[in-house]
Amino acid sequence: MNERQILLNGKPYALNEKLTIAMLLERLNIAHKIMAIAINTYVVKSHQWGDWELHDGDEVEILDFVGGG
Repeated sequence: MNERQILLNGKPYALNEKLTIAMLLERLNIAHKIMAIAINTYVVKSHQWGDWELHDGDEVEILDFVGGG
């Protein structure tokens, strides 16, 4: 098995299998939240998350939106 690693919000995260953004969000139990995802500073549109495969060395930023007033 070939282990790959990404940076997830600035912290190392090991990938032991091919993952898409959608699969990563499911694994993190946050797929239901409203958020923005950037891969290597490129904002990926939500309709692309199921097809966008993560690669070794990718820098993934998950930006969660919080309401308030």
